[in-house]
Amino acid sequence: MAQQEAKRTLTPEAFGRFLRCLSEEDESAVEAYQSIRGRLVRYFTRKACVDPDTLFDETVDIVIGKIEAGEKILSPVAYCYGVAKNVWRQDQRKRVPVPIDRELRSPERKDFGPSEQELTCLESCVNRLSASDREVITRYHRSNGGEKIATRKMLAEGFGGMNALRVKVCRIRKGLRTCVVDCVKRSATGKLG
Repeated sequence: MAQQEAKRTLTPEAFGRFLRCLSEEDESAVEAYQSIRGRLVRYFTRKACVDPDTLFDETVDIVIGKIEAGEKILSPVAYCYGVAKNVWRQDQRKRVPVPIDRELRSPERKDFGPSEQELTCLESCVNRLSASDREVITRYHRSNGGEKIATRKMLAEGFGGMNALRVKVCRIRKGLRTCVVDCVKRSATGKLG
């Protein structure tokens, strides 16, 4: 609702006030605007948003609406980032989650839990992993709460950081997913082994 109101009130004068909020000098204001635009579009792109440019426009519309409402903005760049974070959250709520293993679901199944066959295949595929990969994936998913955080930090230290650990886990999961899908297909056609 606030986004729609901000878009309705956007005028050249309002945009000019936004630029003045960034800098009193025309050239500096335009450079600051372009810098914010580049950073926020990259931010939305990294967050895997479908249309980063539109989300940037929504962010600026909201900020301009706040300026028009008389809100004092001490740090326009930080304020824009805060609004962008909220715009991203709203965009996430709009998305419909798609189950990762949808190719495993037969149309007649109504439940969303794994079938007995899927669990058997998963166990078989995990057992085929190397000992180190099996250790990483089971430790990564074993705990909950604070224990999970501590375990993942400890694992990350062995991989040179959290990003390296996430990449490793992602690769293991991808291999497991492929293995499970193949196993389920083989079992459906009677070609186990």
